[in-house]
Amino acid sequence: MSAREAIIREIKVAPESLVRETYDFILFLKRRRSREQEDEVARKTTAKPDFLARQQALFGSRVIPDSQVILDELRAERF
Repeated sequence: MSAREAIIREIKVAPESLVRETYDFILFLKRRRSREQEDEVARKTTAKPDFLARQQALFGSRVIPDSQVILDELRAERF
């Protein structure tokens, strides 16, 4: 006996309130699965920006020093 057949057999003898609750739960599971699939598709299709290409377009092959080095140089100039 399959799970579907076992569920149908149990629903036939269950009180109406339990049948309504079971139906509501099945709809909840279907909505949740649908949302999860939509989220997965959205995650796969979301293009991530190519920051390295953008940096190279803006600055070319120049190396940008670490910000701490810049701050240290500015502090040294003040004193």
